[in-house]
Amino acid sequence: MPHLLGTVLGIPNVVAATIAVAVLAIIARKRVFGANERTETSWTDAWLKALVIVVFVVFFTIYLPSWVIGTSTVADMDRNAQDIIASAIWGAGMVATLGGLWYAHREKWV
Repeated sequence: MPHLLGTVLGIPNVVAATIAVAVLAIIARKRVFGANERTETSWTDAWLKALVIVVFVVFFTIYLPSWVIGTSTVADMDRNAQDIIASAIWGAGMVATLGGLWYAHREKWV
């Protein structure tokens, strides 16, 4: 993914994206992570929570395994080893996603 390695305002895209996500998380944390009754959740809060869930799933099950496979260490390995590594990372992402959803439900965030 060479197009992701450019710069925005003189800093790498990854750093710019991390700063943007951090600022958005600080601004919206009470709306996204605030405990509330599900029957009284506003549409805006529901959409924000859904957006956080989708971004989390996409990052841990699509972007992260793809990025790891593209690294020089894994790219030089046998195809079967690449598949096992990608499957393990995808599985860990799914476990993290389901565990996060379970915890968020337990804390009444979603």
